[in-house]
Amino acid sequence: MNVNKDLHETSIVIDTGVLVELLENSELGIIFSQHFLENPQFERYYISPITDTELKYIFCRRNSYQEAKKIVSDFLKDFIICPESNLRDDAFRLKCNFPISLADSYSLAVAIVLNIPLCMKKEEEIQNNIGKLSSEAKIIFIDDYL
Repeated sequence: MNVNKDLHETSIVIDTGVLVELLENSELGIIFSQHFLENPQFERYYISPITDTELKYIFCRRNSYQEAKKIVSDFLKDFIICPESNLRDDAFRLKCNFPISLADSYSLAVAIVLNIPLCMKKEEEIQNNIGKLSSEAKIIFIDDYL
């Protein structure tokens, strides 16, 4: 089997918003878990290094620095963090061409570099550019599973 095809069929990029939902055990987090984490089709889960940082920051606002670092580091132990140096050019190009957050640019860059789908929550800035962004990467909105 073609390695890229295998990666495409068994892997997914996960954006910060989805991971927050998962950690909070919300309805969207449960749906994500059922459709992706518990789905034997998916074997590898990728995130950007910015997602790692953003997730720690979000939980640091709620807990202490050390507690947030431990919670998130333990949670992400089974996720693959794509090296930032592999993502810079695509993230820069996306940020330059679309009014989206830097974190979203990096998540999209992972999807583009690895040619795998990106799972994210619906956000206005992504929705406003979905036509053009969909030509860059396959985007799956967890909200569509509600």
